[in-house]
Amino acid sequence: MPDRAKPGLYRAEEVAGWCFVLWGFAFALIRVAGDQPGFFEEVLGAAAFGAPYTTLGLLAILGSRSDRPGLMAFSSMPLLPMSMLSVVMFPLLLPAGFLFARALIGLFGRRQQHLGWPEPFLSFVLPAMPALAFGYLLFHQDPRNWETAGGYHRTSDIVTFAESGLSLGTAAVVVAASVVWILRDPSAAPGPSG
Repeated sequence: MPDRAKPGLYRAEEVAGWCFVLWGFAFALIRVAGDQPGFFEEVLGAAAFGAPYTTLGLLAILGSRSDRPGLMAFSSMPLLPMSMLSVVMFPLLLPAGFLFARALIGLFGRRQQHLGWPEPFLSFVLPAMPALAFGYLLFHQDPRNWETAGGYHRTSDIVTFAESGLSLGTAAVVVAASVVWILRDPSAAPGPSG
């Protein structure tokens, strides 16, 4: 069993994960506040941008609680560049870096208690899905372009209903698959007590 003699560090891992869960919700609310109210597509677009942060934060928490530093490492890696999208988000580099450092310490300190064949695959694929969906939202072809006498214009922050569905659907599938995967494992550690 892993050494749980330092419950403060395990609690700090969870707090760092919760920072991203809450940031995902806050990011969505900020985008909704910045858009024109009453447009369903804009609300879904805002939720689609917040969902990857929330999902990766939840995966990091699940990785910490179930002694899966591999899951925590692959969940925190995309959070590092995602925390550099804006100067306002730079403080998120601290919890992302902390999660990644703790995951590496856990991997090299043999905290990873689950070594079956699905572990490396699921630990990589599940965090990769919301990260790729987020990348798609950032780099998608802008759906609205127009040309005027003054030049060619395009929007860079329009998220269509289909793109929102991709991000939100990916988040739902990843969270459900992660919970089922971890709960079905009879040797899953319950996490720190107290």
